[in-house]
Amino acid sequence: MSASPLLRFSPVDLVRVQVGYRTRPGSPADLQFLLDLPVPETDPHGGRLLDEQGLLAGLEPVLFLDADAPRHYSLHEHRWHTSWGASPGVLEIGVLVTTGTGAAAIEQVATDVVIRAFHGLLAATGSPDSAPIPRDAAILRARRGAATAFGLDADSLSLSAEQHDHGRNAWSVALRTLPGAEVDVVVGLVDGYAGSLRLRHVGHLEVHDSVGAE
Repeated sequence: MSASPLLRFSPVDLVRVQVGYRTRPGSPADLQFLLDLPVPETDPHGGRLLDEQGLLAGLEPVLFLDADAPRHYSLHEHRWHTSWGASPGVLEIGVLVTTGTGAAAIEQVATDVVIRAFHGLLAATGSPDSAPIPRDAAILRARRGAATAFGLDADSLSLSAEQHDHGRNAWSVALRTLPGAEVDVVVGLVDGYAGSLRLRHVGHLEVHDSVGAE
C-alpha cells in the first residue's frame, strides 16, 4: 500500500476566474469575463501561497455597476487535479451577478468594473508578461473561452470575423454558434494579457452557463 495518499489535491498554482452578468436568477448570462490568474511562488522550493479571501475581496467590485448597493449574486468554487502529466492544481471561482437588464445596456459599465477588478488581481499576484498574442493563439483562446463561458463545443464554432488592435495587444474575434447567433470575444482585455477575455453572446442562447449550479 502506498505510504502517501492516492487521492489528493496538489497545491493550487492557477486560479480561473469567471464573472457573468444575467438579467434575472436562473437566466443565462450572455455577458461573461474570464481570467487565468497564475499563483506566484512564495519560496525557493516552489511553494505557493493562495490568499483565497484576498481573491474574493478583489472580486467584490464586480457586484457594483451604476449603483452604491451591490447586485444580487451567486458564488461557486471548484478545485481539481489530475493524476497524469504535469497537471496543475487549479481552483475555479465563478460569480454570477443579477442585473435586471440585458447585457447590451450594462456592457460598458460592467467591462470597466471587471477590468479594474482583474487588473487589481493581476497586480496582487505579480502581473504576467503581456507578450504579443499570435493570431492562432488568440482564436484558440476565443474558442476555449466560449466553450467555458457558455457550455459550447469549441470545435463547432466557426470564425466569422477577426480584428487585431496592435496598440492594445488585443484581438476581437467573432465566432458563429448557430444561424443568426454568435459569440463576440475580446482576447487580451486587461493590458493585453492573453489570459483575460470578455465574451458576449448575441442572438438566441441555447446553452447552459458553466458558472456553477444553484
